[in-house]
Amino acid sequence: MAKILLTLFALALILGQTNAVIQCGTDVIPKVISCGGFILGDDAKPSQACCVGLQDLAKIAAASQPDRKDICLCFKAAMQGSKVNYTKAKQLPDLCHFTPFMPMVPNPDCSK
Repeated sequence: MAKILLTLFALALILGQTNAVIQCGTDVIPKVISCGGFILGDDAKPSQACCVGLQDLAKIAAASQPDRKDICLCFKAAMQGSKVNYTKAKQLPDLCHFTPFMPMVPNPDCSK
């Protein structure tokens, strides 16, 4: 599990957005790295840190379309090739009490 999370973090650093205020490796991934146990593993519920991070990102995404797009692109890049349980990922907005800012699907359209 730790190896998967480190791989996702490294991928996010490599693919980080450099043209906007939101940086994938420094602004997004650290806020959601604690979600890995839930969406990639066997945790029955997301951690408090996961929920707080997602709530923060939802606020940023709601305030700025370019930031929402960059956050979505970061998630999209980080999720490619990983074994995300999308059934669990789709539960995150309800479990963590935030408004979804992107579809939790394998290949989200980040332009909307």
